[in-house]
Amino acid sequence: MKGRLVLLFFALVTVTVAQSDHSYSWSAASTPLHSRAEAKIFAVGPVGFAGRMSQEERQFKALLALDQQKAKQELERLYSSGNPQAMSYALVGMRKLDRKRYAELVVAARASDMTVTTMSGCFVESERLRTVADDLDSGKYDPWLRWMETHSL
Repeated sequence: MKGRLVLLFFALVTVTVAQSDHSYSWSAASTPLHSRAEAKIFAVGPVGFAGRMSQEERQFKALLALDQQKAKQELERLYSSGNPQAMSYALVGMRKLDRKRYAELVVAARASDMTVTTMSGCFVESERLRTVADDLDSGKYDPWLRWMETHSL
């Protein structure tokens, strides 16, 4: 009986988590990425128990849906005035939209000692911005970026 109660409890928690929004969101969940320069996490790909797209990634995807010139302007602003998580999204976006400018920004990122709060799956970690830049350059995030392009907000 006790084992069944434990299984029922975990089933209820899983359903509740799957139905709720992630707590890993921007300070104001309805505020688009390009309106705020602070993100709680940098996550590319499914996260959390339910394996859903983070609120930050949804907002990043909405930014990339802007006119390309406007998106690049917003990415520049995020990189210059954002926290390390927002800067990481700016690097990803610039890599996709403007490889030449990305190459310039990644040099600065590699020289940085800033710490980025990242999330992969259910794991939240702290990494150096230079590590995120190296991972981005290595293609680590490419499969998830392609996945993001094919999945709705």
